[in-house]
Amino acid sequence: MSAIATELADLLINCVHIGPVGIIGLGIAEKLFPFVPSYVAFVVIGIVVAAKQSDLTSAILALAIGSTAGSLCWYGIGLILGERRSATFVRRFGPYIGLTPARYQRAANAFQRNLVLILAVGQTLPVIRVYIAIPAGVLGVPLARFLLGTFIGSLVWGTPLLALGFWIGDTNSDPAFAALIAVATLIGLEALIVWGCRRFNRRTSRRHPAPS
Repeated sequence: MSAIATELADLLINCVHIGPVGIIGLGIAEKLFPFVPSYVAFVVIGIVVAAKQSDLTSAILALAIGSTAGSLCWYGIGLILGERRSATFVRRFGPYIGLTPARYQRAANAFQRNLVLILAVGQTLPVIRVYIAIPAGVLGVPLARFLLGTFIGSLVWGTPLLALGFWIGDTNSDPAFAALIAVATLIGLEALIVWGCRRFNRRTSRRHPAPS
């Protein structure tokens, strides 16, 4: 297990050393092969960027571009599946992952009315940010809006994480103190996102109640 973690860390470091192209590749891989949580990987990328004395803004943009490109692959899969096969999948397997037909329908209604916002917010939620592109493809979300919402959400999610890692790598602060700040920031960021999403879901449910 430790050998695998070491190999993944070496691969990440080597990709960052390549430059923006390597970071774009990491963004794509993070969506297609989500073995490492993004909030961990992105902080590490920021640390490596600082150690390499690279430009943080370029790294943030490259990662958002790669993340959007990775989501585009899942969007294509949803587009190929189509609505009928997707609905069948939800009926058969949705309950095992907490996705009931009623919830799926509410998500479909939300997509039809708040495309960019739903996609942007979805990119700030671990796990969901990886697969939210599938229903977007199934529902035929216009490609331009899909790319815009996904890119904005990727920037919102990636910027503070890379900046946090960059700060850790660029300062001579005590490692324990830096780790404490990192953990507190991640917990606070996630709590804020969950609170915002719950509030948004309550409003959406009131406006578009699930069919009985």
